[in-house]
Amino acid sequence: MKTSRRQFLWQSACLPLASQSALATASSLVAAEANAQSAIQVGYHVSTWGENLEQALTDLAALGFRGVQLDGNAYRKFADRPAACKELLAAKNLTLISLSADGLTIRKETEKQEIAERIALAKWVKEVGGQYLQVADAARAERGANASDDYQKLGKRLSEIGKRTLNEHGIKLGYHNQMDSLGERGDEVSRILDAADAKYVWAVPDVAQMFVAGGDPVKFVRDYVLRMAYPHFKDALLQPVSASLDGTRPRPKYSFVELGQGKINLSGALQIMKDFRYQGWLILELERTLAGRTPKESAQISKQYLTDRLRLTL
Repeated sequence: MKTSRRQFLWQSACLPLASQSALATASSLVAAEANAQSAIQVGYHVSTWGENLEQALTDLAALGFRGVQLDGNAYRKFADRPAACKELLAAKNLTLISLSADGLTIRKETEKQEIAERIALAKWVKEVGGQYLQVADAARAERGANASDDYQKLGKRLSEIGKRTLNEHGIKLGYHNQMDSLGERGDEVSRILDAADAKYVWAVPDVAQMFVAGGDPVKFVRDYVLRMAYPHFKDALLQPVSASLDGTRPRPKYSFVELGQGKINLSGALQIMKDFRYQGWLILELERTLAGRTPKESAQISKQYLTDRLRLTL
């Protein structure tokens, strides 16, 4: 069909407008992606260095990290000197994100002591300039299965602690899932956090711990992205295990490794955070190094994967 002069002029005028609209849409998408990335800050856990805190801070500062999570070794060293710890961090241009506190139980006879200890830890975190107290439990039964109400007991104890850490010191309490704890599997974490008051207890989803427990790390992050203090990212490898003779599920054999060295869908977990416009810290972690690497070398490998593959900057 022959195109009239009027139609030709109208179509010619529309082409630039369509191109401009497409460019505007593309620019908006790029800007949204950049905003999502800039809203996520990346820190690192010092646990890989063991008791050598000063070396950990020196290495992490040299690699460009600006936030750290400290552990019990660091706390014991500076328990009565929070100002000195804050000065040490400031000298390295680092800030405290969180402090790890493991070993929470549901034993009635130690309840008051356990709560008091964690309130003291929260006070210390506040004085050092941190934001969170991370808690993991040691409430899994050594033999047999836990009672069904054990999950409610742990959720209640977490709520009691979290209410006080927030109201007295402005420190948020995050519950951390890990192997051999009551909150090992996804359904167990759900039972604990469902029993805990969401106003006072947040989640610290560890994608690698969930992976080796048989769960889906991406789904795990999606389930708690709106109740997340911050996530832990590390990678993991599973080793084949033989079926148990008694029919019970065999315990997994696994290794935690640097980002990109394992089998976890880290990009999928990160995309969930971006989709929900998560704003806050993401903490990289590795309990111990493998293959003769130094802690700094392992941190460099994870950093490289973070920047090259996950497209995040420090």
